[in-house]
Order: sequence, then C-alpha cells, then structure tokens
Amino acid sequence: MAMTQAQRNANAERVIKELGVDRMGLGPDAPKLPPRAGRGDVRGSQLPIENNIAGVLLFEFGEIWGRPGLDLKTRSFISVAALIGMRAEDLLYRHINIALNLGVTPEEIHEVLLHGSVYGGYAAWYAGAAVANEVFVARGLLEAGSGVTPAPAPPMTHEERLAARERIINTLAVSRLGLAPDAPTMTPLPGGPTFTARMDPLEQELAFIGADQGYGEVWGRPGLSLRIRSFVTMALLQVMLESSQLHIHIANALNLGVARDEINEALMQAGVYHGTSGWHHSITVARHVFEQHPAAGGKTKA
Repeated sequence: MAMTQAQRNANAERVIKELGVDRMGLGPDAPKLPPRAGRGDVRGSQLPIENNIAGVLLFEFGEIWGRPGLDLKTRSFISVAALIGMRAEDLLYRHINIALNLGVTPEEIHEVLLHGSVYGGYAAWYAGAAVANEVFVARGLLEAGSGVTPAPAPPMTHEERLAARERIINTLAVSRLGLAPDAPTMTPLPGGPTFTARMDPLEQELAFIGADQGYGEVWGRPGLSLRIRSFVTMALLQVMLESSQLHIHIANALNLGVARDEINEALMQAGVYHGTSGWHHSITVARHVFEQHPAAGGKTKA
C-alpha cells in the first residue's frame, strides 16, 4: 500500500536522522558535512524547480531506506556500491559519509572500492578512492596532503591464487542451483555470453585472468563478509546493466542464504539511484533465476 505524503514525510525525517544525512556523526550537535571542494552546495536552494526535486527525493529516504526488509548498514553498502558503479561522485561523497555514521569503517569502504574494481574496472576504484579520501579528510580521519602511500600487499603466488579461486567458486556454488554436490547447473540467461570449450586460447586466458582477480584475489579477502560482497556485487552489476553477470550473482546470493525478498529489496535500493528503468531490467534478470532456483521457490526445468 502506498504511503500518504504525511507518512512519507515522517518516515523521511526519521531515517534522515538515523543516517545523519549530511552531518558528520549522529549526535544532535554533529557538524555539517562540508560540500566538496569546488562544487556548489544545492542544499537549501531557493530555486522553485530545485525545491520540487528535493521534494521528489523524499522518496529516497521516506519510501526506500525506511523499509524493514534490510538493515540500514546493508542498505548503505548497496548504495555506496551502486554509486561507485555509476561514477556518481557527489552522491558517493554523501553516502560514504552516511556509511561512516552507521559504523562502517574506512577499511570496509576501501574493501567495497576494491571489490568495485573487479566489475567496474580500475577507473571505478580510482575515482571512488579519491572521493572517499575527501570524506576522510573532512572528518579528520586523514590529514589533507599527507602524501601517505601505503605499501603494496605482497602478491599471491599462482598456486595460492588458484586455491583461493577454487575455494570461493565452491563456496558460492557459482552457476549452480544450490550448494549440494549434485545441485544442477543454472540455465543461462537467454542471449547471454557463455564460457565454453569453443573459446579461442586468448578468450580463455582473459576469462581465467578475470576469475583469478575476482574470486582469487578479492572475494576471499577477510575485510567483508561474503553476504555483503554479494549485495555489493549485485548493486554494481545492476547499475552497469551487466545482465549475464547479474544473473550469475543473484544465484550466488541465493546459494549463500540471501532470501528472495532481500534480493528484491537490494534491487530496489540500487534502483533509487539508477532509476526505475534499470530496476525493471534487473528484476527481469532476477525473475529468470527465481523461476529455477529452489531457494526462491522455483523449479529447475528438466
């Protein structure tokens, strides 16, 4: 049932307070988050059209963030991931600050950024890390112009990477409908790319490099739970319209115990930022998984 405008306003007021939107902390005296350097601050604008848009944005906090299907911290991870994938830097600045207010650590934010690099490329990490550092400086977590360069982590050996990749692929039961040893293989999304023996050697090499980086290097890192990595991955792929990969990772989420309703909530959360057309696209992909995955009430076709 749709909310009344009064209910939406009340819900938005509550959620904005719980998130500390545009404030550096949750206390009543928490200072305001300063606008990004060189950017205008649209908050408090008196232009009529911008005020109307601000009213529309009550939907973000009044309708979606306050829904009970996911906790606020999980919604924050999803939102940050979606904005990384969209390269929406100004909103990312706001939502990294919200994540910190909710108790997400700087290290966890960097893990989300690193995870984003698997699906959005190095460019997504590079842009997102710069925004994260702006927030850290504003909050006094990082000294401006400190010039600190972290020492690179020692790379895995080839054998360690292969072992990590196989462990994560088995844990997620990638492309399978369940965790049982005899769980059937998922029917691919119609028209999507597939990995087959007909791939030429270079294609096979690139596919293995991608799997080595994603499953071998990143998914197995201890900085985030597999459940949160699953939500982050779905958000990234949803906003990038990567249908075939989203199809695989929705099944992975179900294999990890993420409920069908939670997946729908996650798609809705990312859809606030990416738009309803992207949401319709992603829910169509999800429905194809739900129809065949036992954990979502589906029946595998013989």
